[in-house]
Amino acid sequence: ELSRFRAHCSLLFHYDWISVPLVYTQVVTIAVYTFFLTCLIGRQFLDPAQGYAGHELDLGIPVFTLLQFFFYVGWLKV
Repeated sequence: ELSRFRAHCSLLFHYDWISVPLVYTQVVTIAVYTFFLTCLIGRQFLDPAQGYAGHELDLGIPVFTLLQFFFYVGWLKV
């Protein structure tokens, strides 16, 4: 039983030797930047009581979205 357990543990080392292809990191980077670009537009505050003609974008700074962006990009770089 211990020999079988040891064989399964040594199998985990094989996964460590397989490197992640560069394409995966590029896809994740593009996905993170695209997500936050859409968040900057999608999380704009438009007050319907103001009666904006054509629903222009609000030019306020979404602070929490920027904090989330810095956190995820920092995490991505690690």
